[in-house]
Amino acid sequence: MPTPSSRRRPRLRRLADRLGAQYRTAFEPQYDPVRRCWTLRWYDGPTPATVQSALRRLGPESEGVLVRRDLTTRSLALAALRETRAGAMHRWVGSWGQRYHLAQLLADQEHPDRTAGPREAAMLDRLLAAATPDGGGPWAVPDESRAFELIARDGIAWLLPSERLAGPDDADGVALTPLEYLTSRYAAGVHRAAWETALTTMPLRAAVTSAEADPEPTADAARAALALLPALRAQLNRDLDRAQARLGGVLQPQV
Repeated sequence: MPTPSSRRRPRLRRLADRLGAQYRTAFEPQYDPVRRCWTLRWYDGPTPATVQSALRRLGPESEGVLVRRDLTTRSLALAALRETRAGAMHRWVGSWGQRYHLAQLLADQEHPDRTAGPREAAMLDRLLAAATPDGGGPWAVPDESRAFELIARDGIAWLLPSERLAGPDDADGVALTPLEYLTSRYAAGVHRAAWETALTTMPLRAAVTSAEADPEPTADAARAALALLPALRAQLNRDLDRAQARLGGVLQPQV
């Protein structure tokens, strides 16, 4: 004889499929025989609040259905990358503490696995590849703790191609801009740390001066420095105009 839970399964399956089509996310209804309740589970996708609101609109067939969203390693690694760049990643609390921090951060974020553009997508793919154990075969998956460890130890600049200067045909935004290229090559001290952890570039004048002072600059270093000369010239002219106005005012006769 069919039980109440088995009779309800087809209806909840249809409900899950309807939500899946709406949010482009795979939903799975699961029954807990101990608690005698149904839970709708999914990975990433919309927030629990969004799904709960959708269930309320669907009427009696969704009554009493619980919801649970789980986060993939991809979402958590992307959040770790962004938090590191923002200087907010909690490096000192261990991987479980980091996971809790990131999960709380993503609680109200829709589709946390989606990247903002080609550059972020390429950085995330490289991080996940580096966090995937060797020898695991085609079914190997990225190790979440390893991804956190790599970012905490090495920052995020290594996720970009350090020797690739953007050219006119680079439309994906992955290659380095002239100032990024010179920063990657010449930055030291606090500027090196700022670049590695937050992709913060070094001062424009220091970058061009470093390339000029290099006894053997690469062709790309020369190209990058030359590309920055108009911006540096404009910056210096503004500084000179400001100094002239300030000091010239001192010599103006007092009324």
